[in-house]
Amino acid sequence: MKLKRTGIILLLSVAVLAGCNKDGALRENELGFAFKRCTKHDSAPKANPGDVIFGQMKILLNNKTQIFSNYGTPDRLFVIGENKEGSIDEFLMTLHIGDSAVMTAPADSMSKYVKDIQTRPEDKIYIYLTVSQIISHKELSGQEKETADKQKKEEENLTEYVLEHFERAEKKESGLFYLSLAEGSGKKAEYGKRLTVNYTVKDTAGNLYDTNIEQIARQYDVYKPRSVYKPFDFILGDDALIAGWAEGLSYMRAGGHCKLVVPSRLAYGEAGFMEIKPYTPLVFDIYLLKVEDAQ
Repeated sequence: MKLKRTGIILLLSVAVLAGCNKDGALRENELGFAFKRCTKHDSAPKANPGDVIFGQMKILLNNKTQIFSNYGTPDRLFVIGENKEGSIDEFLMTLHIGDSAVMTAPADSMSKYVKDIQTRPEDKIYIYLTVSQIISHKELSGQEKETADKQKKEEENLTEYVLEHFERAEKKESGLFYLSLAEGSGKKAEYGKRLTVNYTVKDTAGNLYDTNIEQIARQYDVYKPRSVYKPFDFILGDDALIAGWAEGLSYMRAGGHCKLVVPSRLAYGEAGFMEIKPYTPLVFDIYLLKVEDAQ
């Protein structure tokens, strides 16, 4: 599934970071914060106070339970504050564009960065990150305005599209449009469950990007003999899945069929992916075949 390829590539980079962590030699201070640059690009621009670090990050509790991940959709990670000794900002200011790094910290000291988590005194937060870009506040202001203008225009066009084609669709708080075409009577899809689905994904012009249904692939003349057309199974909440896809599935029950209209910021955003251009909303048909407990 094309939506998975980005995740596979990036999960490999997470594995590299995890290996870096296992190698030891994290620099630790008296407050229990530790840090290590895994991939170094010392000749690239370096972070300074007030800069914004953009990139990809995974946050794990005790290096096991995932709390957050934006792997597949690089975004703003940190605004660097004052360079206080022993702070996370001190660590962030050692980063250069292209770097990857591991940070660890006592869970109770991370409430500023990780909200609403249940922790014990002995728990530890692990942060794996890669730096895509470092942008000054002045540069960011112009870029944010351009992005905001494009997203506003996209939202206006998308609302018109949904009203014309799927007027019964419900707009969720995130901006996702959800339309149930057949209510399932089986188990409810929940994060952490293993789901099995059939799907198609198009843009609002009707161009088909991907499907795991052979009949539809042949119908749209995108059939690939070497591809395996079979139901796709995965764990809901897997960081390799785009946000709009994951949210939409969470409203379904086994046996259901839904239509999702996903704004680009809940899909591949301003970066795009392969033949999917930047700022491209996606339209999914999803058939939820099975919901099971993950093994």
